[in-house]
Amino acid sequence: MVLVFIEAMSDSSTFGKEAARNMLNMVMGNCDFWLVDVPKITSSIYKTLECINTAPAPQSVESLIVPMADKCPGEVVSTLLTIAPPGDSTALALWEVMFSVPHTLRSVLKELLIQLRDLKSRLFCTYLEDHCLVSLAMLAGSDLGDREFALLYMAFRFLKEERPAMLSLVLTGIMTLSQTDEMARKMKVMLPDLMWVLQCGNKAIKIKALAIFRTVMAQL
Repeated sequence: MVLVFIEAMSDSSTFGKEAARNMLNMVMGNCDFWLVDVPKITSSIYKTLECINTAPAPQSVESLIVPMADKCPGEVVSTLLTIAPPGDSTALALWEVMFSVPHTLRSVLKELLIQLRDLKSRLFCTYLEDHCLVSLAMLAGSDLGDREFALLYMAFRFLKEERPAMLSLVLTGIMTLSQTDEMARKMKVMLPDLMWVLQCGNKAIKIKALAIFRTVMAQL
């Protein structure tokens, strides 16, 4: 049933979209009711997002990815990596949504760490960009002390990469991780590179970097 609602979001009529959006909002909170075929639903969300661009329609469809990723992170991650071309903007919008929720982010990063390491799957256009996500996953998933965290970050320094799409997604993940005081304190090692981003990044990236900078500074 949820597939019908998702596909209806691409309906050309405003009434059809609104009705579908209301139904999606109703079922969203109870994923046991509709979460049957994760790959099929994930593919439907991706294909529908390619066809719609009028708010709040995309947000309603995107928000379905979070409960799915919480319940079945492996299937969601593997499906997106399979169906979306490397660097695809529609897929990146879905990754951004998942990277914005703390418990979802950690589950998704854990799966990305597994699936990107074998070099058979690609999220971005280059292996270097994917390795930046692997590095973030290692920082998020390891029970590291402040010194170990700093050494691991300094080994990669992925915030110095001038690749806007990758940097935007990584910054979203760092923003979410920094919501805990312990993680924000560890991120002081990133401050010089965040300053570099504030000088060289585009406006959207600078906004994210500034938010992280303020959060980390509050822990000093």
